[in-house]
Amino acid sequence: MATARTVGAALAAVEAADAAASLTELPVLLLPALVNLFGADSAVWTELDVTSGGPVGLLPSRVVCYPEPLLTAETAFALELHVREFPLTRHTRPGGDGRPVRRSDLQSMRSFRGSGMYADVARKVGVDQMLATALKPGSLHVCVSLNRAGLDFRPTAVDLLTRLRPLLTRRVERLGMRACGMVPSPLTARQEQVLRLVADGLTDAAIGHRLGCSPRTVDKHLEHIYRNLGVSCRTAAIAAARSTFAARAVTAGSPSALHQETTKSAVIWPGFVAN
Repeated sequence: MATARTVGAALAAVEAADAAASLTELPVLLLPALVNLFGADSAVWTELDVTSGGPVGLLPSRVVCYPEPLLTAETAFALELHVREFPLTRHTRPGGDGRPVRRSDLQSMRSFRGSGMYADVARKVGVDQMLATALKPGSLHVCVSLNRAGLDFRPTAVDLLTRLRPLLTRRVERLGMRACGMVPSPLTARQEQVLRLVADGLTDAAIGHRLGCSPRTVDKHLEHIYRNLGVSCRTAAIAAARSTFAARAVTAGSPSALHQETTKSAVIWPGFVAN
């Protein structure tokens, strides 16, 4: 049974994902919340564009670590050299299953300690245990690894990450589409009407009066809006709506603004970004 602390930390992780206004911002907000939720020491977010090549030899387009500094350029390069031989990265990189799994589910500690990944990367950053998954919305492939020294993650941690994975995948997909200027609305025309009135500060009763329906009907519309936007509260839905409507305006008028959004974080070889 989930404790109050676990429930609170899980909600904080969901809220962090909801609060991100761009794909650039998402791991910066999300990784600290995931570290807290799972009792990890660190987390690594690795983005790969699967349209740029096949699984073999595919290098990350961006890597975000929490806390910083975690990986140096040397250890990050070594990690990429050992990706194909390391069971966990084979599982989470393009071509792998990607479902949440612990390192220990795929490899014994003895095998791990004898691996190049341990010698060149994990030992240097003080990592013994890992819990990882892949988020695979379309052409963008994101690997999320939670790491710690000492005790392994419990099976309940795998279950919890499995529950969070669909929500995080939808959030990555939506923010990625927004960055590319592809902003098809997941909402019906009526739901957009409701959300615009919510963004204007109207209560459910006032919205119902304006649209000629009951507050309960408005509440049901909001339930569908939250689910379709991949958010969990009124505030996050308003933020998603405003950024979506703004992105539509940008797409129609000024493509250069979208380019500024997708390039505002400098990428440093081999795929590092300062957060």
